[in-house]
Amino acid sequence: MKSNFMKTIFGVFAVLLVISSCKRDDIMVKSTDGTAPALTASANTLVLSSDNAASEAVAFNFNKASYGYSAAVLYTLQLDKEGNNFAAPKEYTIDASANTQKLTVGDLNNSLALMGYAAGRASGLEARIKSELRAGVGTLYSNVLKLTVTTYSVIIAYPSLYVPGAYQGWTPATAAKVASVADNGKYEGYVDFTAATDFNFKYTADTEWKLQYGWASSSNTGTTAEGTFAAGASGNLFVPSAGYYLLKADTKANTWNATKTTFGVVGDATPNGWDKDTNMTYDPATKQWKVTVNLTAGKIKFRANGAWVIQYGNKKTNPTNFLEFEGADIPVTVAGNYTIILDLSNPGNYMYSLNKN
Repeated sequence: MKSNFMKTIFGVFAVLLVISSCKRDDIMVKSTDGTAPALTASANTLVLSSDNAASEAVAFNFNKASYGYSAAVLYTLQLDKEGNNFAAPKEYTIDASANTQKLTVGDLNNSLALMGYAAGRASGLEARIKSELRAGVGTLYSNVLKLTVTTYSVIIAYPSLYVPGAYQGWTPATAAKVASVADNGKYEGYVDFTAATDFNFKYTADTEWKLQYGWASSSNTGTTAEGTFAAGASGNLFVPSAGYYLLKADTKANTWNATKTTFGVVGDATPNGWDKDTNMTYDPATKQWKVTVNLTAGKIKFRANGAWVIQYGNKKTNPTNFLEFEGADIPVTVAGNYTIILDLSNPGNYMYSLNKN
């Protein structure tokens, strides 16, 4: 009896010891107790210039977090628009041995352009340091720094897919691209098939065919410029005939489509007003649409196929010759004879120019 009683007592103590140990480990891993990092910046007002793109714009310095014991800590610099409460921050992972993150003028300008900052305008930027024991565990945030930044116009390198095909020799490195401006898996861009006799193509994520998107169905009839694709699929995608196409791809829904387009200019500054296009001509050598026309003082826009389904106007956040879908009317302040150029060759960076002759 005594032996059994002692065995029971020792068993209870062993269980309690295990439970206590587990609880302590859980508290240690999940605790957010501690001292958060303290963040400073080498400058709080930044005026960025393309002339100094390779120079240092700002250095963010911080004191490391303290969790009350020795631990490997992950540090991340977060940047977001003023007042956005870091809902969609741009993040920079910081080397564990460092307590600073330096950004060049070019890198910072490109990041802010991707975040939607308007060029040439002083705008608010907020910065903070996030420290973690591991991803999502033991998270502490530093103080929030408020900066004022003025960016410059730049051709933005958006996340892109290549569009190699028979039209250009199936070479991804020299192929047209489609871009995801919102970096959400949805891509679009224009591809010139005007001189092609074979209209097959694919999407690739790189220049070496490591990841390609091809036809995923055996029901390819060769007549419909839309459908599904799959990563690694061997079948070719296609457009049904020669022309200049708006290509779209969604790598999350695995869908794609193509719309054949021609472009024109409309507006009360044109001879035909808002109801009828002044047609433009595509030049494959320059990859641009052009027209020379007499304009009066007024406004214009660009549209495809004589309809308002695909239309472009001034980019609302950066009206200096950059276009966006359903953008603002483009002003013509002085009447005269103009050569108008529409350049859709750089996806996500559609541009135009009005050149008075």
